[in-house]
Amino acid sequence: MRTTEFSDSGFFWLPEGPTRARQVPGSLTVSANGVVILETFGYMSTDPLSLASESLHRAGAEIGRVFGYTQQRGAVTLIGCLRADSGLQAPVSGAIFASARIFANVLLVGGHFGEHGPRFDRLTCRIEGLDEWLGMSGISAQHDIDAGQATIAFKAPAPVPLRIDHDVQGKIGFGYSIPGSSPWSTEAQVTQRAYFTLSTSDSWDIESLIDWAARLRDFLCLATDDPVAITSLDGYLSADDHTIAANNDERSRVQIIFESRQHSAERPNVKHWLAAFSHQDLPGGLSTALANWIAAYRKRPQPFGLFFDARYGDGQLPGDLQFLKVVEALDTFAPAFEIGESASLPSRIRRLCEPFADLLGLNSDCPDFAKRVQATRNFNVHHTERHKQFVVRGADLYRLRWQCEALMICHLTALVVGSVSDAIEVLRGAEPITRRQSSA
Repeated sequence: MRTTEFSDSGFFWLPEGPTRARQVPGSLTVSANGVVILETFGYMSTDPLSLASESLHRAGAEIGRVFGYTQQRGAVTLIGCLRADSGLQAPVSGAIFASARIFANVLLVGGHFGEHGPRFDRLTCRIEGLDEWLGMSGISAQHDIDAGQATIAFKAPAPVPLRIDHDVQGKIGFGYSIPGSSPWSTEAQVTQRAYFTLSTSDSWDIESLIDWAARLRDFLCLATDDPVAITSLDGYLSADDHTIAANNDERSRVQIIFESRQHSAERPNVKHWLAAFSHQDLPGGLSTALANWIAAYRKRPQPFGLFFDARYGDGQLPGDLQFLKVVEALDTFAPAFEIGESASLPSRIRRLCEPFADLLGLNSDCPDFAKRVQATRNFNVHHTERHKQFVVRGADLYRLRWQCEALMICHLTALVVGSVSDAIEVLRGAEPITRRQSSA
């Protein structure tokens, strides 16, 4: 996740300790990549339900949930908390103050939610690069430079309907802002931002909601060949969820913030012409493509996770580990194409390679390509040079990794469009493939 960093002060307590005496002052901080940190400081307490309790005064203590009320955001819930460090101060007066730094996996803004809640039946999610990838702008301009005249018009694009599962449907909508006018205006700006909205006839817990958003992000990562990030995620409480949010019993929007490492350090510069495929390229349409994507992801999450962690991770993995993760992604992906689990790694890689050999420029080189992959993988894992003539290092290892990435992109695209033949047509001349070919 990439979000606007902030720091907010307030009071915090454990769910079991609602009394005012157990509340501890603290500062809640969220970094630009969604890291949630709570720092507290209060009198040392013997009450086990206080965040300043001596029983919690140790690094590594796990705390399921923390409730709070902050100055700018109101009611908040921190989930999956871990006390990273703590300290004691004893001034001359004899009073002992306890301080702590607590990391949380997830921050919910908009209410206090217990162990069994909340439940959501709708989400909205914004992801970097969605507008650029769609190429559906409602902004048009006419200008006459000589006359010093320009006319800018805006009409929000029609929503793109989505039906992803038997109980999940939604749309891609378009939010916008329109400038006001005044005699002293010197600037007028129209902005448009596309977003996903999904709803379910059932309900989602927090983990499921985040999973849905992450799968949409990974789809856009594949399509754009860029490490895009989620920029906002909101859940809407289901109608039958009796959790009281934000001190009222009305349906409420809950802002969800969490850390995600699967994006670049800098904001991506998504270009329409650099994408692996556009939504116009999808033979069955975007709705069918997303349905295929989610179904495949749900059936075999391991190769998806390995590939996106290697290709679109935080950039901290060295090249050899990226190579190993992509190879493992291919290896665990093979059964999806009815390649038996008893087949050896070279056999799996060769059979995965053969349908796309021409597209990847490998032609009759698939057996040798598979041997290079196996030998280099064994060398990096087991430090064996049994097939020394096929082991690659240095720049050659970089090129081999890119070939493996291209092969994985081909197969993931085949899942999206529904067939290998359609994937070949969609990817023919696509920049992500040609770029990897030129490096090989």
